[in-house]
Amino acid sequence: MSDKPCEYRKHEPVLSVFAYGSLLWVQNFIFSRVESGYIQGFKRLFWQESQTHRGTKEKPGRVAIINKSNGNEKLWGLKFTIKGITNIEEAKQKLYTRETRLGGYTSCETLFYDKAGAQSIVLVFTATSESDLFVGPASDSLQKDVEHISTQVVGARGFAGSNEEYVVKLAHFIRLYFPEEKDEHLFLLDEKVKEKLNNNVINVQSFCKEIDNIDSRILALCPKKRQFD
Repeated sequence: MSDKPCEYRKHEPVLSVFAYGSLLWVQNFIFSRVESGYIQGFKRLFWQESQTHRGTKEKPGRVAIINKSNGNEKLWGLKFTIKGITNIEEAKQKLYTRETRLGGYTSCETLFYDKAGAQSIVLVFTATSESDLFVGPASDSLQKDVEHISTQVVGARGFAGSNEEYVVKLAHFIRLYFPEEKDEHLFLLDEKVKEKLNNNVINVQSFCKEIDNIDSRILALCPKKRQFD
C-alpha cells in the first residue's frame, strides 16, 4: 500500500495532513479519521509573524512553525485523513488560503509515526527564511528569545482572535493530548505570556474553553481529563 499523503485506496483518493498548531482544534475541512502521533527531527518555534490571523501589519503577532532539529527529536500532533476528491479539493483550497496566502507558509512532506510506530507520509505546513513573515530567533538564548516573543504576543490581535489566546490554547492542548511532549520553547512562552497577563485565571480558562467543544473524535484521543491547569 502506498503511504503518500495523497493516494488512491480502493479507487478513492486520500490526503493526510499533520497538525501541530491551531489546526489541532480548528480544521474547517471534512476529515474521516484523526490519529495521534509525531514527526521526527523537528521543533515547534514561534518564529513566524502573523499579520492576519493573530495580528495586523501595524502590530504583528507570532505563530508556530516547525524547524529542523536533532534527528531523534519528536514533535507530537494529529494526523487528519481526508477522503474523496471533493473533500480533498475543498480542504486543499481552505488550507492554501489559511496557511499559504494569509499565513506565509509553504507545504512539504514528512514521515508521521503513530503510537504503534507505523509510518505514513503526511503533508505539513511550515515557513522558512524565504517567507516575508519569517523573523527567526531574536537571540541564541532561549530565555531571551522567548521573552522577546512574549512581548510581541501580548496585545496582538487578528481576525482569528488574540495572540495570547493562540499561545495559551496551544500549550494547553499539547499538555492535555501529548503528555510525552517536552516542548521547552512553547511551554516557556506560555509561562511568559501568562505572567504578562498577571496569571488571570478567567482569561486563561476562556482561552481554552473552545478545546472542550471540538470534534468528538479528537476529544476521544485525550489521555487526560479535560481540565485547566
